[in-house]
Amino acid sequence: MGTQRDDDEMDVTTPPDRPLSRKRRQTRDRLLSAALDAFAERGFHASSVEDICERAGMTRGGFYGNFASKDELFLALYEQQTAHLLDAISTTPRTDNTVVQEYVPAFLGTIPQDLRWHLVNSEFALHALRDPAAAAVLVEATTRLRARMSSRINAVLTAAGLRLTVPTDTVVRWLFAVRNGGLTQSYLEPDLLHPNELLDQLAQLLLVVATRTTDSD
Repeated sequence: MGTQRDDDEMDVTTPPDRPLSRKRRQTRDRLLSAALDAFAERGFHASSVEDICERAGMTRGGFYGNFASKDELFLALYEQQTAHLLDAISTTPRTDNTVVQEYVPAFLGTIPQDLRWHLVNSEFALHALRDPAAAAVLVEATTRLRARMSSRINAVLTAAGLRLTVPTDTVVRWLFAVRNGGLTQSYLEPDLLHPNELLDQLAQLLLVVATRTTDSD
């Protein structure tokens, strides 16, 4: 994203290898939280650094002491949200006697739903279609998400004596596509559709048409 800097913007950055202090981390978290609200409400391009600072209760100097630009803040926000999704995927409870039909809804239900992030993520995806640098960040983040989700799906299917008849990464791509589209529909028609409803329906369908027992090999 190309952001034009004001004449009085300060070019202060944190060395990449320097560990963040607790206070510095808290400051960054406040900025990220404020940015999520601002970007969701007004959009990335319409949100100014001043708006973000006002929401976070700090000065422009505090902003540029943590992020070189609004672009860098946006990417840090994306990384933070990706980490939250990875944590949710990794901590879905499963026991040896959990059947796959019960696990899938529980697994999908742990994925955080947040209208603010859906708006920001959708805008980022559109931006990435126009900006190669943003596209690279998005691809790297979604690749990590798919790999983690694929691992969890393979683990629970193996425990249930099942295997997929198509590549797991392909299945996860289907699930992500339906999740993103389904969220948009559910936010537009909340009385007709729950956020995970279409995703859950597709997952259950795939358990029937795209799996085989391992003893059938």
